[in-house]
Amino acid sequence: MRSAAEESAARTDAARAGRQVRVAHLIESLGAGGAERLLYTNLKHLDAARFRSTVVTVFARPDHWAEAIRGLGVPVESLGCRSLRDLPAGVARLRRWLRANHTDLLHTHLWAANVIGRVAGRLAGVPVVSSVHNPDHEPEAWEDGADVSRWKRHLSLALDRWTARAGCERMVAVSGYVRGCAHLRLKFPLERIELLYNPIDTDALASRPSRGREELLGECGLEDDSIVLLNVGRVSPQKGLVYAVRAMPAILARHPSAQLVSAGPTPDSAWLERLKAEADALGVAGRVHFLGARRDVTDLLRACDLFVFPSLYEGLGIALIEAMAAGRACVATDTGPIPEVVTHGVDGWLVPPGDADKLADAVCALLDDPARREALGRAAASSALARFQPQASADELARIYESVVARARGGEAHEMTRWPAGE
Repeated sequence: MRSAAEESAARTDAARAGRQVRVAHLIESLGAGGAERLLYTNLKHLDAARFRSTVVTVFARPDHWAEAIRGLGVPVESLGCRSLRDLPAGVARLRRWLRANHTDLLHTHLWAANVIGRVAGRLAGVPVVSSVHNPDHEPEAWEDGADVSRWKRHLSLALDRWTARAGCERMVAVSGYVRGCAHLRLKFPLERIELLYNPIDTDALASRPSRGREELLGECGLEDDSIVLLNVGRVSPQKGLVYAVRAMPAILARHPSAQLVSAGPTPDSAWLERLKAEADALGVAGRVHFLGARRDVTDLLRACDLFVFPSLYEGLGIALIEAMAAGRACVATDTGPIPEVVTHGVDGWLVPPGDADKLADAVCALLDDPARREALGRAAASSALARFQPQASADELARIYESVVARARGGEAHEMTRWPAGE
């Protein structure tokens, strides 16, 4: 194995020769989710003199982040898959693309991209780094109420595990919790799973508001004196928004001007309708607002009075970290990696997942005490801005890339699981 000094020397020689590392970033799509936002932030801070990046999507839509990524000077292409049935064809297309573009490294994000990227990378002789964003195979993920059968869950685990062992050189886990889950469920060596917390986009947080609070609330159909309880995230069973809806009657009993605002994509129309029906049945339909995917999340964070994050499980919770960095007091669930982010009573407030009563009590306690709320917000900003800086994260990601490429060029890639007979 090469020493750290030898790897550093190899990087220096490559830089002197003007040779960039060609990195393909494969992701399912460029929708308005946390993994997609992370990709944009990393690309924004990676050294373009050292890395030539191209983003490749498995599915062409949604493409919420495509324009912003192209604005960084990074090309965006698609394999053109329309459903999971197209994944075998996607493997063949990606294999050809990797070879035609002389790719040095493939970095994959999210399940479908991880699975086909590992297979195509192995076939093309390109080392693969896979980011693990969620604890997809934990019991809480399998029992979150999503309409996915058990056999599909088992199949997804089997494919994830097999392709990881057959075609993944390194993994990047977004939290210590996810790192442990990947090791346990995928049987992947712990020493080859890097821990790298998701960074936040500090440039967006430092930008000037596009409009004032009054104007923004008016656009959302809210009165000026509304108490805004904001949640940012995909509207899905995982995010636990149903418990925030169920907490609203108790919150309104003490704070009649409270409004629950959800900002995030709504890929599951049936789940969205269920949430609306629940709000209607509880008599709070006029106090629960689904805004859909937004490009002004930073403005919404500045305008809200309290950030609520009732997730049943998370990989890290980048929306929570961004709310903290914006100086908002946050009520979140004590699940998975969230205690890695929030210290209860110091820079946020934690409640058990799936408990609407405890969530309502915590929200009301902080709304009753503006001084405590402001103190938590200040502490949250200090903590998040100190720990989740984007340049430090990009520098660490660059180190991982160069380490993997150096091993591959030196013929020192880790031994992979053999293909099944006949392949």
